[in-house]
Amino acid sequence: MSEKNCCTCPETVAMATVPMQEWCEIYDWNTALKEGTIFTCLNLPIFLADKGKSNLKTNSSTPTSGQQEREELMSRISAISFAINDLTLYLDTHPNCPKGTPLFHQLSKERMNLLTDYAKKYNPLTQLSMVTADLNQNDYAWANGPMPWEGGCI
Repeated sequence: MSEKNCCTCPETVAMATVPMQEWCEIYDWNTALKEGTIFTCLNLPIFLADKGKSNLKTNSSTPTSGQQEREELMSRISAISFAINDLTLYLDTHPNCPKGTPLFHQLSKERMNLLTDYAKKYNPLTQLSMVTADLNQNDYAWANGPMPWEGGCI
């Protein structure tokens, strides 16, 4: 950088401050996943996007009860997983929060139960769920069945 581009003024031009987040009301997990946060007080949209048509291709046939059950279970896993991730960001700056820490433990147990249930019924979604689902130890079941991005819930 040349000396011409370097500021030599002694004054501070600006200094940003960010208020510390406080615990506030939280969304239910499905709403949190849609809104992008579990905390209602952080949902401050700059502008509202048009509710246009989705470009996602969907299977036009009616799902069977087995497919529907699989999709509902996957949806619950996604919502709980998102809530854990968002709560983790909060707990990084509020490690002693009396409401956040117990909720983290509760959600983590619930997620493990859902992953175990999914692995027993369909196939493991994580390496850990191969162990928690008591799958055959002689079979590396991680590769069994289609993953969600491969059409596992379509």
